[in-house]
Amino acid sequence: MKKRNTLLILSALLSSVGLAACSSSMDTKGKGIAQLMNDNQERVFYLVHDSNDDDLPGKDENIDYVYITKSGKLKGYETSKLKMDEVVGKNIDEVRKLAEEKSKKNFEIDKVKARVETDSSGNNTTEEQIKISVYENKPDYSTYRSLTYGQIRDKYYAGYNSGRSGLSSAQLLITEVSKGNTINFDKADGEIVKEK
Repeated sequence: MKKRNTLLILSALLSSVGLAACSSSMDTKGKGIAQLMNDNQERVFYLVHDSNDDDLPGKDENIDYVYITKSGKLKGYETSKLKMDEVVGKNIDEVRKLAEEKSKKNFEIDKVKARVETDSSGNNTTEEQIKISVYENKPDYSTYRSLTYGQIRDKYYAGYNSGRSGLSSAQLLITEVSKGNTINFDKADGEIVKEK
């Protein structure tokens, strides 16, 4: 009886450790960022300035904005003094606290939406615009033209690349992805994502 109880307790502990490890990253295959932002799960995204135009965000890159989303609602923090190395591996509450401490200003968007441009077949998205920025106090779209993924320290990221260079180069990233997972562009669904 003791042996059976010990085995039950040990298996319960191992299961909880396994679940905790799985919750720190997510499966993003087949999903786009607008879809992830509209899921009923709180998530953090980063708009990162690519300081050396190599299309690979690194630990020393500046984070221009931190976006915390859930069910399509977005809270954005302008945080140009925050570096990727300061947020990699942190949970949502820790990132929120850092963003609040270092933000110049913040804003909210009630519903994140996107517009996509497709190739001639209409099946493949070639460019995506996501309503995640504010221009003259009104929600505005940011444009992304390619996908990016990689690793900073021991954490993996995936996201979109603006395709621009210099001061306007940027990547929109999420860092809670599993090794080898990428994020696709969203597909038009007529509600959250519309075709241009």
